[in-house]
Amino acid sequence: MSKIYKIHKWLSIVSVLFFLMFCITGLVLMFRTELNKQTYPSKDILNISPAMGAGHILRYRIIDSTATVAPPARMGMGGDYALYNPNTKALITTHHETSAHPWVRSILHTLHQLHTRLDIGKTGIYIVTILSFLCALSIISGIFLYGPFRKSFAKSAVLSNHMKLSSLHREFAMVATVWGFILCITGVWIGGFFIANDSYNADVLHTAQQELSSDQSEILQPSEAISRIMKAYPDRQLISIDYPSKFNDHHYAFYLGAENDDDPAMFLGQPVYANLHTDSTKDMYSTKTIPWYFTGMTTMINLHIHNHNTMVLKILWAIWDIVLIIGIITGIMMTIKKKFVKSRAIESKAPVEIQHVWRKPILYSILVLLGFIVPLWSNPITNSIAAICLTIPLIVFLISLIRGNNY
Repeated sequence: MSKIYKIHKWLSIVSVLFFLMFCITGLVLMFRTELNKQTYPSKDILNISPAMGAGHILRYRIIDSTATVAPPARMGMGGDYALYNPNTKALITTHHETSAHPWVRSILHTLHQLHTRLDIGKTGIYIVTILSFLCALSIISGIFLYGPFRKSFAKSAVLSNHMKLSSLHREFAMVATVWGFILCITGVWIGGFFIANDSYNADVLHTAQQELSSDQSEILQPSEAISRIMKAYPDRQLISIDYPSKFNDHHYAFYLGAENDDDPAMFLGQPVYANLHTDSTKDMYSTKTIPWYFTGMTTMINLHIHNHNTMVLKILWAIWDIVLIIGIITGIMMTIKKKFVKSRAIESKAPVEIQHVWRKPILYSILVLLGFIVPLWSNPITNSIAAICLTIPLIVFLISLIRGNNY
């Protein structure tokens, strides 16, 4: 057990502060939609894509006409944008609307950058992926320590401050073990996916620059451009369009998803670069097939991002994140106290026996796992079931915490 404890200790020291930062930034970002405000000055169109969860509403990513550098954005995501209703032919939010709290958007952007890449660009994605993996290993090593530590802990009366803090850390950490592990391992998966996807997109772009370099695209009406790409790729879904501009060598970039995919944007699409002309016989296309190893990644991404879309689930996720944060903070305090403060536990003379050590942790784990998985089939019933699954462990845990009972 001493070797496992040392492994757990060093893994925790390396990863715990970053894990705490991921939890705090993620806690705020869950409510990004509710907090964010936009301001839209007069700009040129860079991209058109459907607005997620908004029916037939279109999302126009826009940029200042005088800008010399494109914003760090992917497909329809990132940068400034406006929403357009093609049925009423009107902007839902006008370009002249002023933002009530412009600092909110800036803070949310910074938190998102910290959460996904430590705000240091692509290198940060690699670091976050490695740190997420170390956090997952730390949680696993903590699970191996749980049973033996509970039995050794029972031999001493809980009379020292250090032992009380250890008990508090153990209770909070164990109830949130599966929660933290799923967030970590899906974070590793997402980081790996974006690293692989960036490499794939760079390869497609390099090929397109070679194949389309001798020509520039004309700018067609959106409906005509869509008609052209659908004729060229009839078995695909169109996710997003990048307009020809000085930022992409004056080529169209179409992002395509699988025909029967319910959420094709999760793969960020297969990029197809194109030069389109009034005379369609001059049209040119360049792309590469999506790598086979991208298959199945959508489930892991959904487990981390797209399974808490209702306000009730967001609140429950926030509570679970707070439980995890308390577990991390008490672990930090326990490590500091053990390092610098001498503490003695008084041995109990009364025999202490712990039964069913794993009963409640296993029950918590099953319910939390269901709370993650069930909302993948998002509808009012599954969302309600997930909310119940995530609420029961919190109630039982709170009662145990108030009573001061051991598992």
